[in-house]
Amino acid sequence: MYHLSDIKKFLRCDRLYCYGKGEENVFRPFLHSDENIIDLLKEYFGIGECFTGIRNDENDRFFSSRNDYEWFIRPRFVDGLLRLNVPLMHRVPEGYDLYFLYYGTQIRELDTVTLRATNKVMERLNVPVNRILLIYFNEEYTYHGKLDVQELFLVTDRFRDKAIISIVEDGDFDYDSLIRRMERYEIDEKAPVKSRTCRQNGLCEFYDRCFPEEEKTVADSILTLVSSRFKRQMYNDGRKLLKDADPSLIEGNRVQYAQIMASRNGGVFLDANALGKWLEKLEKRPISFIDFEWDRYLVPAYENMRPMDPLCFEFALYYIDEEGHMEHRTFVATGDCRKDFIEGLLMYLPSSGPILAYNAYGAECLRLKELSEMFPEYRERLEKLIERFVDLATPFNEGLVYDVNMEGNFTLKKLVDICSEYSYTDLDIYDGMEAVYSWRDIGKDNGVDEQKILSDLEEYCSLDAYGLFLVYRWLIKLMLESNKQKEEDL
Repeated sequence: MYHLSDIKKFLRCDRLYCYGKGEENVFRPFLHSDENIIDLLKEYFGIGECFTGIRNDENDRFFSSRNDYEWFIRPRFVDGLLRLNVPLMHRVPEGYDLYFLYYGTQIRELDTVTLRATNKVMERLNVPVNRILLIYFNEEYTYHGKLDVQELFLVTDRFRDKAIISIVEDGDFDYDSLIRRMERYEIDEKAPVKSRTCRQNGLCEFYDRCFPEEEKTVADSILTLVSSRFKRQMYNDGRKLLKDADPSLIEGNRVQYAQIMASRNGGVFLDANALGKWLEKLEKRPISFIDFEWDRYLVPAYENMRPMDPLCFEFALYYIDEEGHMEHRTFVATGDCRKDFIEGLLMYLPSSGPILAYNAYGAECLRLKELSEMFPEYRERLEKLIERFVDLATPFNEGLVYDVNMEGNFTLKKLVDICSEYSYTDLDIYDGMEAVYSWRDIGKDNGVDEQKILSDLEEYCSLDAYGLFLVYRWLIKLMLESNKQKEEDL
């Protein structure tokens, strides 16, 4: 028996499906919700007594009950070797309306695999489908004191001015053929081919099994060339290193130039003039290095929150004062700690001087802007903080600096690995999503050591903040070495 999720995984990557067969996947949602979405939908639609599907239900259970209920919650259906469920079904005179949940505030694309497979199963089982509808979240809704489900959800049967049912019926989905391919497929019948799927949402957990012979020791491999459509072609043509790149096959942006020149210059490229001008922004003291951690709520839980809004629960700060002394401050809290978070920032951050963060304008500055909208009484002071931010990612994103050991990876973690002896792999909490999942465990009475989680969160976030200082210090070192070399050349 195959679930629809198996087919979708196979379509994404046949090897991903085969390697993952038999493994128990623990689903950890990206978005936070303290509410049961199905319970909220029952309230939204006024659903009382209803049919509720049970895991491993067979078709008979639905068919024997379909005249007894108007609403059906997660009914299960089986056709041949395919098993699937429908989140919500409503019996109407013309047949059934099928409802699917979209976890967002704007429907950007349709999951046509799910919709077409479900529609075909309904057709084969003689379950007449009247409409297919999507339930999504109202970005205009703001929480005030009590959750208003009538304002929280929006429902549509259209996508880009077309009825969803007509879009679904316009295309076929032959899941029988796919399942036959899945049954016949053997993992070694063909060599793996690299695609964007291999690195989508981070490196695939099976990457090393697919490409065990990859040249991992060559930091300046041509395969690390960013934004390149032709790097695989160049690699196959024998141009293995960045320095060997074919000028006619590169797009020629500044980062690619930096990568190629780093490979030609012994491993590091530095645009000393441009970097020097950028570093002038950071000459004033005190200078601060800060990192935030936040969770994102699908269903707003606190005052003035909207669907998908973030909740900042932690920051770590290092700052160097006018005398050159470094100070360290942290904040971490649970529940609705937004105002405490703001107060902590205003208390601990120096009243002047640049504030460094990595990808600051798409992360920390954006969080502060959102907080200023939730708490307008802090708006003026938060806006002044935003004006002081400097993005430490800029020298790397603009091609002012490149070290081949970055291997096309521009994350703060990679830079910290290159310029210091510190490593995130030594921490119990080692990345941002792990920090979020750990934070969610606090207060759930599930046997976790909450004090250890809080300590681990502080350690992780503090390394991010201290890592900013390490990278900043590394940039200064590169500048000093460059200036020294210029003097020697004279």
